[in-house]
Amino acid sequence: MSTRKRSPSRGSRTVLVVLLLVIAALSAALWRIYPEYQRLKQRPSRPAGRGGTHSREPEPAGRSVTATLFFTRVVDGKQRLVAVRRELPPGLGVARASLDELIEGKVPAGCERPLPLGTKLLGVTVADGLATVDFSQQLVSGFRGGSDNEGVVVFSIVNTLTSLPTVDRVQILVEGKPVSTIGGHLDTSAPFRYDGELVLFPS
Repeated sequence: MSTRKRSPSRGSRTVLVVLLLVIAALSAALWRIYPEYQRLKQRPSRPAGRGGTHSREPEPAGRSVTATLFFTRVVDGKQRLVAVRRELPPGLGVARASLDELIEGKVPAGCERPLPLGTKLLGVTVADGLATVDFSQQLVSGFRGGSDNEGVVVFSIVNTLTSLPTVDRVQILVEGKPVSTIGGHLDTSAPFRYDGELVLFPS
């Protein structure tokens, strides 16, 4: 007696086809998701916000800053300093922008530029409250003489920078090196703090 092999029923074939389609669909979905999953795993974490020891929140682009600059005015034949609030152009560090305005910006009516003619700003850095500012040789070679004049030269720089919240002391350099004095009346070898003795305050 011969035996006859039973062929799979139509229902079993349908179930098998459906299972294969489901497996294929899941495989395609996983194939699409896996690369994105890998990218997410490799993406660096975002730095800590305010209070993080190594993070710094970037300044919004295009935001202007208002600083206090100190220009010179002659009163009763003596050199004095006048505090002037001024909006600085965005895009530069505040310390550099303040000194650029002092050297090259518009001079207020009745005032004079405090630094000797031809003085150039070579660099400025701020760290731990100390601003170190480097000028060209003209700061010394162009000095016109006089103790009051030397005072307004030095403290126009110092008072302008110490008006910024990040600065409380200023070290003046000339061509990258400390100088003992600019005109022979003030010792400029050590950092200065704000001094209002020569400043004319508004009434």
